[in-house]
Amino acid sequence: MLTESFVVVVLVLLMSYLTLRSGKRGVALILLPLVIVPLANLLASGLAPQLDKLSEAMSASHWRVLLVMAAMAIAMGLVGGISRNIKKKAPRRTYMLLCGGFSLIFSFMILVDVLPIL
Repeated sequence: MLTESFVVVVLVLLMSYLTLRSGKRGVALILLPLVIVPLANLLASGLAPQLDKLSEAMSASHWRVLLVMAAMAIAMGLVGGISRNIKKKAPRRTYMLLCGGFSLIFSFMILVDVLPIL
């Protein structure tokens, strides 16, 4: 899932950059919570072996799962916070469903990839 995470980070940042250049700053910022879970997966893959040396109770895979779950919680909190600024009910629900759903499903796919190692 590292390749997929890298591709998602690059695509979302590119979409956000192009949207920002077109003058729609709000839309560019709304896209950024989509980067949190894939970026955390990339960071966790490099950081987890180092954290494994700190604790005998948790392996690198456990640390990776913990970091991805924390990133999912942060992404969901940001999606919820951003959605409070959307005034109309239908766009707010659509944003929460799409962005929250993406983060949830992507986290689930990462965890399914990591959990067989445990």
